[in-house]
Amino acid sequence: MTECPRCHCPVDETDNFCRACGRSLRPGTGFVFSHTGIILLALVLGPFVLPVVWTSKLISTPAKWIYTLLLALFSIYLVHAFYQAYLLVQDAAQLMLGGGF
Repeated sequence: MTECPRCHCPVDETDNFCRACGRSLRPGTGFVFSHTGIILLALVLGPFVLPVVWTSKLISTPAKWIYTLLLALFSIYLVHAFYQAYLLVQDAAQLMLGGGF
């Protein structure tokens, strides 16, 4: 028997989570580190989720590379899309302020 690092209640060595407080007893194995958790985090954090991807013990190495590649491509696409939107707004502002048709 060991004890939980958060609440110091006794836990069995085969437990993945503390029965008293619910804390994950094996780092890198919580919901956030699963495929679903990473996808949900990626929708919110974008490429800043990569440290979570690479510290996950639930995902295989090829899957980690696939996530990294997809997040990099998605980030490049978003940067390009925002740049194009910026240019469009600049052109619209020039037309409005310049009054030219």
